[in-house]
Order: sequence, then structure tokens, then C-alpha cells
Amino acid sequence: MWAKKLDLSMTEQSGQQPSPAETLRKTLEQQHTLIQNHDAALRELNNRQAETNRRLEEIASYLQGTSSQASAVAPAPAPVPDPQSTSRSVDSVRSTVSDFRPSLPERFSGEVSKCRGFLFQCTIIFNHSPQSFLHDGRKISFILSHLSGKALEWAEARFPNSADYGYSFDDFLDEFKQAFNQDTDKTSDSRSLLELKQGRRSVAEFAIDFRIKAAASGWGQTALKSAYFHALNDSIKDELAVLDEPKTLEELINLTIRLDNRLRSRNRERAKSCHPFVRSCSDKTSNSAFPSSEPAETEPMQIGSTRLSPEERLRRFKENLCLYCGESGHRISTCPSKAKAVVRQRK
Repeated sequence: MWAKKLDLSMTEQSGQQPSPAETLRKTLEQQHTLIQNHDAALRELNNRQAETNRRLEEIASYLQGTSSQASAVAPAPAPVPDPQSTSRSVDSVRSTVSDFRPSLPERFSGEVSKCRGFLFQCTIIFNHSPQSFLHDGRKISFILSHLSGKALEWAEARFPNSADYGYSFDDFLDEFKQAFNQDTDKTSDSRSLLELKQGRRSVAEFAIDFRIKAAASGWGQTALKSAYFHALNDSIKDELAVLDEPKTLEELINLTIRLDNRLRSRNRERAKSCHPFVRSCSDKTSNSAFPSSEPAETEPMQIGSTRLSPEERLRRFKENLCLYCGESGHRISTCPSKAKAVVRQRK
């Protein structure tokens, strides 16, 4: 040690600068000293934590003994949680929350139909990281950096100086919406909702489109339920006719989705059992498939009467009755009453 000091003193006296190796050695010694100090501090904190845990255990034991003396059936005190494990749990929750990052929005090219969705996603990011968007200029820069196509051309022409936009974020939004967001007319939304029909779509697919237009229309629950019912296909309406009306629109939608799924499943079963020589197994009234044992007759006759009404024909079909005589136990192809009628006509 004295030799080192002597060498250093001689070096200083001679006017020479310390060598790089000497400088590195000094730096390492300083770092070593700091590490030793940190290690000593950590050991001290660990000792204090152990002492705190020991005192907590003594308090818990004392409380447990006092409680058992007061009442033999009294429940034991809850164990004292470990401060370290509690701290780890809190840190884990905080880490999970802080790790969440909303996805960046897709670049907006100027399509009117996507303007509101683009601004909505930008607002989510602003609200999630308010510390990153304390100034209006940062919000404006974020939106402008996610533009493309015609929207980017508008931004380049409108803001030649990106260092200073010259007005607030609210003013920027007003001008941005005037350029790319055309607020829909409530009358137009109502008209489009009235013109909406299920068509060939499943009820689940149709309900998505209906919910979107319903949210924009501003109608009440009663009006929306009526519009939804009238937009459904007749086969679903026939099923709803024998059921109690749901109280809310969502209950009505969920009910019709279940009915439609069951009808489609049943139709697939019937399609598998259809006779290969029968060209059409579809019922024009109920949009359901006929069983394979029945010929595809357009309109069965009642015995000694006129043709069946659509309601009566649907009732017989649902109750698995003969479409000719209305009795159970056979089909129209094997109906004895029909066979007798054919014999009488031949005579």
C-alpha cells in the first residue's frame, strides 16, 4: 500500500499523468467500495425485516393465546401475512397492468366510413398514456403520423410547418372532422333500419348489422323490437307466434338466434333424409324441408273440401299429421283415405 502511494507521489512529483491502467484500477477500487457499502446496507435491511417478522409472530402468538383463554370455541386468529409475499403480489399486479399496451390504430387514408373509428382508437391511446400526451401538439402529431393517402395529402397541405400547428387539439379535431367525417342523418339511419331485412343470412349475422344501425338510430326499445321482428324471415316469425314476447330487444335477439340455429340444424337433418328423386323438399310457407316419405305436392286437399289454408297446412306439418286427412300414424303417400278417394274417382 505504501509502495503504491510512493509510486503515485513520485508520479505526481515528476509531472507525469497517471496511466490508463492506474485510472482503471482506481475506478475498480471505488466500485468495489460502493458494492461493499450496498451489500452492508442490504444485510442491515434484511436483519431489520427478520426482526420485524419475529415481532409479528410474537404478537400473533400472544393474540392466539389470549383468544383461546377467552373462549375454547373461538376461532384462531388469521395468520399474519408475510410482508415480502404481499409486496410481491402487489408488484405482480402492477406489472400486469403496466404491461398492457393498446394496439396502434391502422393508418387512416381518408375514408369517411372509418374516420370515427380511427379517432376512437386514438382517444383510447391518449387516455391510456396521459403522461405522454400532456400537450395538444403531441396529440396532433400522433394523429398526423398515422395518416396515409388523401388524408396525408391534406395534412401536408394544411400544416407545412410541423413544428408549430398554431391552434389547440379541439380546433384541430373540428377541422379534421369537417374534412373526413360526415355525421350521419338520423332520418337516414331510421330509413335504413326500416329497410333492413334478414334475407338469406342467419339470424346471428343479421343481428350484428341490426345492432349497429339500431345504435345509430336513437330509437327506443319498443320501436327497435318492432323493427327487428318485421325484418325477420317468416319461418322465425312463425316460431315466435306461439311464444311469449321477450321484454327487451336483447332477449328477443338471443331467442331468435337460438330458434334459427335449431331450425337450421333440423333442416340439415331433413335434407339428408330427402328422397333423391324428389326435386324440391321445401315448404313455401315454413321454409322447412319435407320428410323423404312424402311426395312434394304443392297444395294437399282436405277430404271432401277445398284446399288447406297455409295455417292449417303448417299446423299439420309441425304436429306430424297426414297432410291429406289430418290423422296421425301415416304419411300422405300411404294415406288410406286418399287411396279410397282415388278408387272412387276411377269408378
